[in-house]
Amino acid sequence: MTAPVTSPEQIRRLEEAAAWRLRLQQDPAAEASADYLAWRADSGNAQALAAIDKGWSAVGQLRTSPELLAMRQQALSRLRKAGGRPARQTRWMRAAAAVLIVALSGAALYHIVLLQPTTYSTDIGERRVVALADGSQISMDSDTSLSVDYSPTQRALVLSRGRARFDVAHDTSRPFTVTAGDETVVAVGTSFDVEKVGPTVLVTLIEGQVVVKDEQGHGSTRRAVRPRGAVSLAAGQQLTASPQAAQPTVVEADLQVAAAWEAGHLVFRDEPLSAVVARVNRYTGHPVRLDPAVAGLRISGVFNAGDVGSFVSALGAYLPVQATTDASGGILLQPRL
Repeated sequence: MTAPVTSPEQIRRLEEAAAWRLRLQQDPAAEASADYLAWRADSGNAQALAAIDKGWSAVGQLRTSPELLAMRQQALSRLRKAGGRPARQTRWMRAAAAVLIVALSGAALYHIVLLQPTTYSTDIGERRVVALADGSQISMDSDTSLSVDYSPTQRALVLSRGRARFDVAHDTSRPFTVTAGDETVVAVGTSFDVEKVGPTVLVTLIEGQVVVKDEQGHGSTRRAVRPRGAVSLAAGQQLTASPQAAQPTVVEADLQVAAAWEAGHLVFRDEPLSAVVARVNRYTGHPVRLDPAVAGLRISGVFNAGDVGSFVSALGAYLPVQATTDASGGILLQPRL
């Protein structure tokens, strides 16, 4: 599959960045010029310049490739026809490299210049939708962080905390993987939800098919345990994996409940208070703390994300717990006296 061609705006910025990189190589004093400083102050331009520098380095590392040598010759020919007269061969090579970066189109430009690992995150109470360059989309929950690393052979993401839904563009040549804790979800084109609740990982398949593998390579707490085999999920199934269990559990999921967070609702069905509080805390700057004596109590209910007051009031009404608020606004749940 050929990767999508970049937008005209991205191409324009890259062209300008390549031109500035060439000018600065020839005249370092231009770095202090008002024109350069004004151009560089734009964050989009700064990112384009960083991409050019990284791409230029990549070209240098691959300079003996026959394909790149041929493209370099084409770039030199273009410069000569444009009337360029650098004084030394090194300037020709630098100019050729700059033109080469701009000349790369489609997959080459996409992979060498633009596809750098990127981290996305949300603050407490924030939700965000991220459109990826291949057409895939990520819907991120509150207090979530993940990294995206695309290459010519893979689409590798790591969810370090929180929860996100992944709507994956079909591409059989580059599997789409999401790693959370010890679990790696492998997909080609599908929709699924991945959530980290402490060391526990939940994978809910909305449509399509995925395989969940036990990698034990990202902060594993089960390195002494032999990795299990891969688990295939069908649409509507949810896998739960935790360090306490040798094997994950797979159950039929209520997809409306699983997607409730996208509408700002938290739905719990006979879940331990420890897991419920972990999710509620994703939406507040004043986390709820639990006395271990009440952590195992189970609760069902529907709550508005971020409405910690109503949540705590409901707990006091239906469970044998009492809440104490400290000076900083933090809440401690303890057994009712």
